[in-house]
Amino acid sequence: MTSRWAAERLDPSSYLEPGLDLPVFYGDLDTQGHLNNVAFGRFFEQARYTAHRAVGMAEISAAESSFFMVARVSVDYLREGRFGTPLHVRTRAARIGTASVVEEQAAWQDGECVALAEVVMVYTHAGASTPLTPRMLEVVQRLQPTAAT
Repeated sequence: MTSRWAAERLDPSSYLEPGLDLPVFYGDLDTQGHLNNVAFGRFFEQARYTAHRAVGMAEISAAESSFFMVARVSVDYLREGRFGTPLHVRTRAARIGTASVVEEQAAWQDGECVALAEVVMVYTHAGASTPLTPRMLEVVQRLQPTAAT
């Protein structure tokens, strides 16, 4: 069976390390005992927040009175997530534009990719889209795996 996703999209080594291990709780399950699609969104959000803090995005945002606004989120569910096994999530900046960043994320359980996310974030100041400042661009580039090595 061929995947519709490029092999690097499913490979943990193509994302920032170390990633984030998150416990899956009983309350994260749907009525059929699978990890709920809404819970996946929360896991991806927590991993993005953690990655952003790690590279210093929060500090630059506060200093510049600017922030990223999520403009779009898409999630592809590849396999059923399960209770009792931690979800390992990694994040990377896939594309950096003038005023936006596209981040890709992946989640694994027991070494198998169970979900992929793509998030478009727009940099804003005073409620309007604004170009990334040189300081923010430098920080966002740290979300690219090649920049982290």
